[in-house]
Amino acid sequence: MLLSGLMLPMALAPDRLDALSRLMPFRYLVDAMRAAYVGDYAGTAMLYGVLMSAALVLVSVTVGTRVFRKAGA
Repeated sequence: MLLSGLMLPMALAPDRLDALSRLMPFRYLVDAMRAAYVGDYAGTAMLYGVLMSAALVLVSVTVGTRVFRKAGA
């Protein structure tokens, strides 16, 4: 939770934690939610959040489908 920026905005974190948090996919979702709360729907934070959300949905559906197919076989 710390590296996603959920508890504390990563702009306030030390530079090494900010760089490490960029590897966490939930950071982009949190940043998109913060941008949505202030009404910035056309910013880069919202774009990255939507793209990361779509990627997580794609991975989840793919893994879920494979698990259910194996369980049914």
